[in-house]
Amino acid sequence: MNRSSGVPIKAGSILMLCLGAANRDPRKFENPNEFRLDRKNVREHIAFGRGIHTCAGAPLARVEAQVTVNRLLHRMRDVAIDDAHHGPAGDRHYRYEPKFLLRGLSELRITFVPTN
Repeated sequence: MNRSSGVPIKAGSILMLCLGAANRDPRKFENPNEFRLDRKNVREHIAFGRGIHTCAGAPLARVEAQVTVNRLLHRMRDVAIDDAHHGPAGDRHYRYEPKFLLRGLSELRITFVPTN
């Protein structure tokens, strides 16, 4: 038997690697379930692969995401998760799409005040 993180794995076992969990390891990322752009080690995520398996479109995707988020935030203030829909802070409830490989929210309702 081989061991990985203290879990015995029998020879010949079928394993599934869940890439969606790669950036959610609390040993690597403090509070991994929180969306935090100010993480000290934000550049260590592996959303676009690593090494020879790095996504060729990653730089463009990062720029597009940055422009999109900045334009959205420029148009709104007091952005918050909708407590009425998802519950109060500390007791939030979300529904996820039933996907096999990647985890994604079915919806995320927010509240905000538009800026003019």
